[in-house]
Amino acid sequence: MLKDLINFTNSLPDNFKSLGAIPKEGLHILLQVDDKGNLNTKSDNIQFGFYSKKLKDELSDVLEKCKRLQENAWCVNTNKCFDLPMKAIQSCSPICVAFKKEHIQGGVKYEANSEKGKPQIQERFSDYFDKAESMLTEDEILKKVFLNFKAFFENKSWEVVLNDIENQRDAQFQILSNKAEALKERQKSVSDKTEKESLKQQITDSQTQMASFQPLTDSDYILFYLDFPLETYKTTHGKYLGDKLFNTDKYNTDPNEEGLIYGTNDFQNGYNANMPFLMHQTATFDITGRISNLEAKALFEFSNVLPRKNLPNPLPIFIYNEEFKEKVIAVYSEKRISFTEIVKELYNVYKDDFRNYYLLNWSNTQNGIVFNDFDFVSQFQFEVGGTNNGLQIENLFNLYEDGKPKHYPINTNIFQLEEKVLKYLVQNKYHRVDYFSDFKKEDYESRDFTFLSFCKYRKAIYDYVYKSNRATIHGKQFDELVFNGIKDDLHNSSEYGIKHKLNIWYSLHKYFHKSNTKTNDNMANKLKEHQNFVAQLIEETAETALATDNDFAFAAGQVIYYLMNKSKSEDNSLRLLEPYMQKSNCRELQLTITKDLERYKHENFSRNFSKVVAFVLAHNTEENVKNLHPELLSGLFSDNQLYSNHNKND
Repeated sequence: MLKDLINFTNSLPDNFKSLGAIPKEGLHILLQVDDKGNLNTKSDNIQFGFYSKKLKDELSDVLEKCKRLQENAWCVNTNKCFDLPMKAIQSCSPICVAFKKEHIQGGVKYEANSEKGKPQIQERFSDYFDKAESMLTEDEILKKVFLNFKAFFENKSWEVVLNDIENQRDAQFQILSNKAEALKERQKSVSDKTEKESLKQQITDSQTQMASFQPLTDSDYILFYLDFPLETYKTTHGKYLGDKLFNTDKYNTDPNEEGLIYGTNDFQNGYNANMPFLMHQTATFDITGRISNLEAKALFEFSNVLPRKNLPNPLPIFIYNEEFKEKVIAVYSEKRISFTEIVKELYNVYKDDFRNYYLLNWSNTQNGIVFNDFDFVSQFQFEVGGTNNGLQIENLFNLYEDGKPKHYPINTNIFQLEEKVLKYLVQNKYHRVDYFSDFKKEDYESRDFTFLSFCKYRKAIYDYVYKSNRATIHGKQFDELVFNGIKDDLHNSSEYGIKHKLNIWYSLHKYFHKSNTKTNDNMANKLKEHQNFVAQLIEETAETALATDNDFAFAAGQVIYYLMNKSKSEDNSLRLLEPYMQKSNCRELQLTITKDLERYKHENFSRNFSKVVAFVLAHNTEENVKNLHPELLSGLFSDNQLYSNHNKND
């Protein structure tokens, strides 16, 4: 796994790795250095820029430059910064210093340190630079400017520069604020609609500009950079990363002839030295393996690339076909694209190349990147339906939309099947499905059985769709998904939902049951056979001795629906079906039908009904009626054939 992620990261272009990176929120200050290594702290020569995620403008040249420098001056994590145990200075470079405003006078942390008698950040700059000194190269100018930079902080010159910049920003803020107020007053005095709109836009523009000069808050960073080339930052930062990218330096080897250091992996990994109960107690070794510092750097870069969302999720990592891998990475570089879009864009041309790859699904959480799933896919299957060129859902239960019979588009690929069928059967009330989120029962209000399906089958559906693991959803699972949804629809009296799911069940029954030879019949034809059997009962031509339990259940469904319509109760919801659906014994079902017949004996019954109910009450079977629910529900919700040919009310 690690080797594959390392190879994948190394194949990404450098500009792609930094794509989507943003500066830290706060004030970025770029100090100039002359040829002799002296700092130039005159106001005119100091460049600065303020960044906030709320600002929608493009980054200024200063912020663009500072963003790249910041990437090569930051600590791996605060546990590996130079300012331990306080963790306030989060840069790790001899030519950059960064901390939050809360740590300077007036800030929350500053006041807290004062109360607890802890050293303030000003008192810790000396230790920071002592540790940063080891990052220096043999460049004499760099060494000299480092000493000047250190003195700049130790003698508090940085406060003078910061106050000067803050005064400049405050002046700009006041000018823009006054301008906005003047525009508002003028807007009140004008009556022309066009001029009002123009003034409104000017006010908005002024307020937008004000955001760039707003006062710093405690959570804003203050970052001082020396204006050195990016390569200098990379070189010094590389020295810092040399051993900090490992989980611990306890097991680091000495550099070999090529300068490589081998140590313990820190990517998605933790050692339990402080928790003996989690440690292997009988192993003869301390660690299972080492990786090189270059491999650790690649994994560190990968962990930085993922949260920027320039890679699809799930992420296919092709490992054998170099040519195809380059094509896919080229697509990533052009635009943000999902796994589904990649497949749709490339599959027709590179069908044979969608094999032998890893598929990684992850989440970006408050605690960092979490891997949800990482698995090998030997062959991706895009098309569904085989030689039939797709899967057609038929409108067997006569659903209507906008006054017209509902039309189901044919599902030709796995993503259409996912969207129209599999997701539909487990989606929450917001019509959403997250395969790896926490379970939220509140999102399935009045959909208890659908929530059960979601909990039970969401991973199976993910594997079925994205990893082409067709063994995860078979006929049994498909039936459970459909009829769990129908149970909720019965509870919620959604006749449309029941008919829609029955359309799906009958149309796709053969596709999902194809490995089961006993049920390899086309269920759409079965429905017609049941309807023909009821028609034969009415015409008195049916061979009732040869009738199956499925015929009985379908006819019973027709009878129950007919009886329900005789009810004068104000509650005509589908909940009236519950007494029937709870029966598991044929005799008990017949007794329930008989009770309803007695209840409505004063009503007129059609001859068609009399003939069919006679068969239903005479049939005998030992089969559990709950196993016949698909046919019972089909009889309930297909066109009822029991009404009089002359009077549809009878």
